Amino acid sequence: MIWRPASSQERWLALARRLRRSARTAPFAEHTGGWRTANVWSRCAFFVLGLVAALMMAIIGSHLWPGFETTITGLMAIATAEWLILGRRHFHSGIEESLEVTGLSMLAYEGWSRLTTSEYVGAAFLGSALLIAGFRVLSPIFTALSTLCFVLALDAPPWGSGLACYAIGLVALITGRHRFRRPSYDLMLDYLVIVMPVAGYLWSTSRSNLMIGTDYLHASLAQWLVPACSLAYAAIALAIGLRRRVHAPLVSCMLCLACCAYELRALTGLTLEARLIAWGCVLLAISMTLERYLRVPHKEITSQRIQDDANSLRILDVAGSAALMPHSPIRAAVPNFEGGGGQFGGGGASGEY
Repeated sequence: MIWRPASSQERWLALARRLRRSARTAPFAEHTGGWRTANVWSRCAFFVLGLVAALMMAIIGSHLWPGFETTITGLMAIATAEWLILGRRHFHSGIEESLEVTGLSMLAYEGWSRLTTSEYVGAAFLGSALLIAGFRVLSPIFTALSTLCFVLALDAPPWGSGLACYAIGLVALITGRHRFRRPSYDLMLDYLVIVMPVAGYLWSTSRSNLMIGTDYLHASLAQWLVPACSLAYAAIALAIGLRRRVHAPLVSCMLCLACCAYELRALTGLTLEARLIAWGCVLLAISMTLERYLRVPHKEITSQRIQDDANSLRILDVAGSAALMPHSPIRAAVPNFEGGGGQFGGGGASGEY
């Protein structure tokens, strides 16, 4: 039984979504194995439809099986999701994802409510449900949410949970050097690289600091760790992103810099308008300097489009020709003509004909 698309089929499905083409049209239909997918907006609509269907099953179950409606509804939702995946071959369509995660969450809630009332144990149950659903339907959103639930289940102080988030993000950055055959696995790591440092900042800072800026001119060393962690993670993500030529670490770097700038907003004591003008001028100067510096490619990074560079086009032509050239065996060389072998007349002519 085929319980998920093969890695090659998933790559073709991802290519069809990126090109906004249907997976049932040529040439995608020849390589997708009959699996169905949906674009972003259709996927969101079907996800909401799946949630509505699960809610309706829960309402009906409360009248038919009072006391066991959560368990039976969860099992029915999982069975429906598996039928859509195995029978109808839906993959990243939205409706099977919502039914799968809803059913597993219902079972997790039922198990937690019958065992204990601890909120941290409930977070662990919910994280397990999201993790199983994430690997079953290959959803990076579910796996990222499950990681946040497991961090919440640690029952650590705010700075401890924040450091745990930064550590998970660093592990995802290091693991990202390996390119998986499935695009979903790469997306799972990318989501962790982006989400975890932002969660670490929100966890480590207090709610009062989010509303009122901290006076870092008279702050202690422990308070300085909040912007320092975001700044250090941004530097590491920037270096890795430039070295590997990938987007997720660069996006994470920008978000961490934004968190650090927001945390240090009260450092100078200037008004909001003055700070916006000053930092806007600094960012404008940095962007103009980088744009002028990268007009000439430096270590394969440039600010110009590829088609505007004749050398880049020539390299692409050579690479495309090498990729499309059939790999046929090289023919053996024909021996050269050797003259002067005749008895008279020269030129290899022989008088015996």
